[in-house]
Amino acid sequence: MNGMDAIESAQALVRELFPEAVAAFLGGSLARGRGTATSDLDVVVICRAPVEVRRENVGWQGRPAELFVHTAESVRTMFAWDRAAGVPTMASLCAEGLVLVSVDGCAEQVAEDARRTVTAGPAPLSPAALDALRYQVTDLRDDLLDARDPDERLAVAAVLHQQAAELLLGAAGIWRGKGKWLARALRAGAPDLADAYLTGYRTLAAGGPAAPFADAVAAVLARSGGPLREGDRRAAPPALLAGPA
Repeated sequence: MNGMDAIESAQALVRELFPEAVAAFLGGSLARGRGTATSDLDVVVICRAPVEVRRENVGWQGRPAELFVHTAESVRTMFAWDRAAGVPTMASLCAEGLVLVSVDGCAEQVAEDARRTVTAGPAPLSPAALDALRYQVTDLRDDLLDARDPDERLAVAAVLHQQAAELLLGAAGIWRGKGKWLARALRAGAPDLADAYLTGYRTLAAGGPAAPFADAVAAVLARSGGPLREGDRRAAPPALLAGPA
């Protein structure tokens, strides 16, 4: 499916399933012209209240479609949640997506708010959250270098890969990512470290030595406040102290 086919298919989906929509966007790889045979249609649909706000997966014209159904108010709440989580999921879909439907300029208004959210960047990590990540990354790096079993080493590396990237980007106030977006976030936000970091991880995952990846993680720690072992302290949450209900 090429770009025009994807747009026409998504427009038909919105017309048939959401005739009441006041705005809709096609996001994801198909909107960027990078879709493959297995890419799904990522469609944000905005309706007037009352509507069931939801994420829903459906089949459409032989292709999976992931629908994000919102009101204008709930989609803006999602933008705020994106900032708090540090991952611009909904904001990027609306800021970069192709407009499928717009009633009275609704899509353009939502897209402008989404672009402002993306430009503002994520909410800063609290000192406690930053220290927690520093401790976790320090501890995981030690485990990686100590691991002798290759399966254990690979399992530790997979967790460390995500945590260290979150530390690097979060400490710098840069949007983070999950899954395939992690590598993209690293290349965009820390291009000077991304190549060594990602190459080191690929080398380890292919059965090579752990040292290159461990060295890249050490560089992440150095940039983010340094390793943290002694002195880490976190109080138990009140719910734990309250005992069972």
